[in-house]
Amino acid sequence: MSTRSDFLAASALTALAAGAAPAVAAAAEGTLLDEAAFAASIKTNAKHRQAIGSVRVNDAACLQFAVNSLNGFTTGWKEPASNVQLAVVLAGSAVMIGLDDAAWKSYHFSELLKRFTSEFTSADGSQGNPWAHASTTLPPSADRSMPALAARGVHLVLCNTALGEVANRIVAAGFGEGADVFAMQARLRTHALAGTKIVPAGISALVVLQENGYAYYSAAL
Repeated sequence: MSTRSDFLAASALTALAAGAAPAVAAAAEGTLLDEAAFAASIKTNAKHRQAIGSVRVNDAACLQFAVNSLNGFTTGWKEPASNVQLAVVLAGSAVMIGLDDAAWKSYHFSELLKRFTSEFTSADGSQGNPWAHASTTLPPSADRSMPALAARGVHLVLCNTALGEVANRIVAAGFGEGADVFAMQARLRTHALAGTKIVPAGISALVVLQENGYAYYSAAL
C-alpha cells in the first residue's frame, strides 16, 4: 500500500506534468512526531543522503540548495533518483516556509519577518506563502517550491520549538486575535503544509538524520 507521502508526491508530479499550479494544502492533523516515528519516516536505502538545515527564510535559499543538490546528483553525476534522499529541516524563522497561505495572510508574516534579526526576503508574502505553490513555467528540476520538492521525495521537516517562537512574536505584535502563545503555537501546527513532518525540535531532528546516514549541510548565509 502506498504511504500518504507517496500519494502526495505522485499527485504533485501529475499536477506539475499537467502544467497546473497546485498549492500545498494544509495538514489538518498538525501532529507532532515522536523520535521513533520520525526515525522510521526518514529511513532509506538511498546511497546518498543529505540533510539541509535553515534557521532563516532568506528567500528560501535552503529550498534552492535542495534543488541544486538533487540536480547535481541526478543530472550532473547521472545517479538514479532512487539513489538520492534529501531532507530539509526548517527551524527559526525559516519554519514559516512550511506554513500555508492562510497563516501568512492572517498573521502578517511579511511584516513579522522584518522583526527577526539578520532576516532577508525579497519575495512578496502579503498574499500568501511565496513557496507553497508549484511553478506554472519552470520544469520540476528548476522549481524550488515546497510541492515540487515534495514531489521529488524530499522530507520537509518543521521545528515545533520554532513554531512556538513565531507564535510568541505573533501574540506580541497583536496579530494573534486574542490567542495566547500556546494556543497560537497549536494553531500554527494546523497550518503546516501537507507532506511536512513536525518534530519537537529541528536541531534534534538533524541529529537523528545524521544518525541515519544523512550528511549535514547548513543553509546559513
